[in-house]
Order: sequence, then structure tokens, then C-alpha cells
Amino acid sequence: MNRADLQTEINARAESIIELLIAQCRDLELLLKLARREAAELERGDFAALMATVRERATLDERLAVYQQQIISLRAQLGQRSPDLESEQAAYLLQLAREIKEQDGRTRVALETVRRQTSERLARLQRATRGSRAYLQDGQTKPVACDRMV
Repeated sequence: MNRADLQTEINARAESIIELLIAQCRDLELLLKLARREAAELERGDFAALMATVRERATLDERLAVYQQQIISLRAQLGQRSPDLESEQAAYLLQLAREIKEQDGRTRVALETVRRQTSERLARLQRATRGSRAYLQDGQTKPVACDRMV
């Protein structure tokens, strides 16, 4: 392969990587928006909407994984001939990923708090139910089975 053909191949693959990075960037921006929406839904206690958002995020996560595999494959094909693909776009992707991770960390803490509070409320409800049953049964005699055939 002559130098001109090699340069054309490198440029085509680099453009493919850049196109994938741009698509990945759009999806990461949407993922950050969804992470923030999750936090707002959790704060409002709207768990039905929260679960819908979680499902939407799962779809995006799958698509982002595919982008990443395609980028890795293209970079491997370029090998040592790979041009410097570090750019403002890549830096922005890293910034988005950090923001998503931070938001998810805050949401995880909030979800853990809600889970703990729900467990405590459920335990109180169970104690109250047992107490109510005991109160209602107090003073009532239980039937006794007798066998009259002696």
C-alpha cells in the first residue's frame, strides 16, 4: 500500500472514530439529563417515573457500549498509524462522564436513604399490626377440640 492510500485509509477511519465520538457525546449529554431527571423524580417521590427513566437509561447504556466497542475496533485497526485523536470532543466526553458519575453517586445515596426509611416504616407497620392483632384477640377464648368418645 503506497503512502497516499495509507493516508486515505487513516483519514477515513479517523473520521469514523470522530463520528462515533460525536454520537457518543450526544448520548452522554442525554444520559446526564436523564441522571438529573432521576434525581428530581426521586426527590418528588415519583417512583413510577423514576423506573421509566431507569429503563430509558438502560437503553442508552447499551448503545454507548456499542459505540465504545466500535471505537476500540477502529483504533485497533489503525494501530501505530493512528493520528492523535485527543481533542476537545474527547475532553468534553470525559467531563460528561464525570458529571454523570457524580450525579449517580448523589442519587445512589438518596435512594439508599429512601430504602432505609421505607424499611423502618415497614418494620413499624409490622409491629403495629402484631400489636393490633394481639389487642383484638385479648380476652377471647380459643375453641378447644374435645373428643367425647371415651
